[in-house]
Amino acid sequence: MRAIVLVLAVALGGSLPAALILDTNARADAAQDCRTGSPELRFGGCSRLLQEARTPRQRAIALDGRCWANNERSAFAEALMDCNSAIAADAQYPYSFHNRGIAYAGLNNPSAALNDFNRAIAMRPNFSNTLLNRAKVYLSLGNTAAAIRDYEDVLRLKPDNEEARSALATLRGATPPQMGPSAANSLCGAPGCN
Repeated sequence: MRAIVLVLAVALGGSLPAALILDTNARADAAQDCRTGSPELRFGGCSRLLQEARTPRQRAIALDGRCWANNERSAFAEALMDCNSAIAADAQYPYSFHNRGIAYAGLNNPSAALNDFNRAIAMRPNFSNTLLNRAKVYLSLGNTAAAIRDYEDVLRLKPDNEEARSALATLRGATPPQMGPSAANSLCGAPGCN
């Protein structure tokens, strides 16, 4: 990331100059940066948004955004800390459970991931990305029938979802795909999942 240094001279009778480092990619709107762009840009925007947070929900949104960015960077331990903080701020914000589930999967804890995906779906039953991720965790745990149900639910919500369609074709026509430790990297944590 490129940064430029602006030296601001404060002419107030002998005051020392201050240096301000600005990210040239950052926008003036922290909320916009928190929702879009590269993981680094989102992390910075969410950190700025966190400083501006006035309510528990705003704090949860900012922390969850950092969790999401950390998941994309495969920094799952850091993601877990941010999601835990987001949930502590607002336990009714379903995206934090979704993203914490991804962090747990990345840390090879499929049981904890499954619990969080179940919690997110209980709060938001039509959350297709969480259904998709839960299907993958079910596969990693050897529960093909539950994975099939989730893939079918994804297709009911989003009939054009190629990932669910392909997984169902594989599961119905052949041996179930094996999910190893790298399976967490295929969980929906990419831009657009939230």
